[in-house]
Amino acid sequence: MLYLGSMMVAMAPLPVVDAQSPTPMITLTCNSLTIEIDVAPGKDRSGSTMCSIQNPTAYDEQVRVDIISTPGIAVAAPGSLAIGAGRSADFPIGILAPSKAEMKDHSVTVRASVTHINGVSSPQNSEQSTNMIVSIKQFAMMQIVAQNSFTQLKQKVDYTFVFDVYNHGNFEDKFRFAVIDQNPDDTLADKGFQVTLPAVSMVMAATDTPYKAKVNVRTPKIQGWTDEYYQLQFSAMSDFTCKEDKDNCELDAESQIITIYVRGVYLPGFEIIPTLSMIALAAAVIGRRYLNTDEEEESSMGLF
Repeated sequence: MLYLGSMMVAMAPLPVVDAQSPTPMITLTCNSLTIEIDVAPGKDRSGSTMCSIQNPTAYDEQVRVDIISTPGIAVAAPGSLAIGAGRSADFPIGILAPSKAEMKDHSVTVRASVTHINGVSSPQNSEQSTNMIVSIKQFAMMQIVAQNSFTQLKQKVDYTFVFDVYNHGNFEDKFRFAVIDQNPDDTLADKGFQVTLPAVSMVMAATDTPYKAKVNVRTPKIQGWTDEYYQLQFSAMSDFTCKEDKDNCELDAESQIITIYVRGVYLPGFEIIPTLSMIALAAAVIGRRYLNTDEEEESSMGLF
């Protein structure tokens, strides 16, 4: 019986041991899902946000952080984080945009995945991701170049001044044009000028190709000799700037001043060249009449 009992103990099955692997788990959150960046000249062109990864398990985890973004911006973040059991880790995400980058939205995805548990490669894939938007803000910037900064003209002549207007901003903008008198009490119109703008506004894309704004001018007709200098100020104003800062709208306008030198003589009622032509024609007619009169007198005397 002793022998039989020992045999039964030897043949009894061994107890089953639970060898189940640990399960990785993380939670990813970010403070801001929209990051605005100002890329105007002189600005730092950067933005950032803080993200956090929580480890709710009873194991130490090693987490890899990947950033996926659309082309046109640079994004930086830590490559990996070691997070203890039941703890969390915060990390920054930095964004840098090129100077004068085009106004548009860029998508950025932050992805965190567990690579190791207690120093051993994770047997399961645990991944969390979140999406955010990097918004490049619009800014306005223009340049005005006068094709003729100094022009000499005669009295009562028509001339077209051309100004190259550039949109150096980062998006389409509408510019409004005007001719401004430096002295409102003594305007160009008061001095006898006639000034017109064929186009008072223009929607322009942000390119290096200028819009050629025109200003039509007729110089004054002042009796007698004139030898005077005048100044004309051409101004352009951005609609976007005015919407952003209504109080300083006119202060942010760009302008270009040109000088007009009017020199010459004007005789009211007739022009010099047509007058000379009329005088020559009249002289020819009078001369012809005298010639015809002399011929008639000679013919009459020959009859007797």
